[in-house]
Amino acid sequence: MREFVEPKVREVVDRFVDTLFWHGLEDATGAGSGLPDRPCTWDADLLLWCPPDQVPLLAGWWRQVKTHLEILREPFIQHAGEPGGRIGTFESFADLPTDWGEVVTEAERRGWGVVGLRC
Repeated sequence: MREFVEPKVREVVDRFVDTLFWHGLEDATGAGSGLPDRPCTWDADLLLWCPPDQVPLLAGWWRQVKTHLEILREPFIQHAGEPGGRIGTFESFADLPTDWGEVVTEAERRGWGVVGLRC
């Protein structure tokens, strides 16, 4: 649904989501976080890891996404929703970035880094 979101909003969402999930969106589309890719030295299937000094940037991006999240509703419904699917509603779609937003906001408050493991 990326191509159906206005470019200004897409750019804000891309930075936040690239850091959390995609890693390399910038290479494919010219958008993305611009943060360096950090190879993992641990024997773990990591979703992401972000050191404490980069968490305020990530939390700031979340605050921007949060203000634009509702704008994504219509493009999601028209182009990405799968009724009865794993992510069938906009609410279930919005839960993932919102939950990560809460994680990075709390990590920023505490001065922590963030580690996400795949389940």
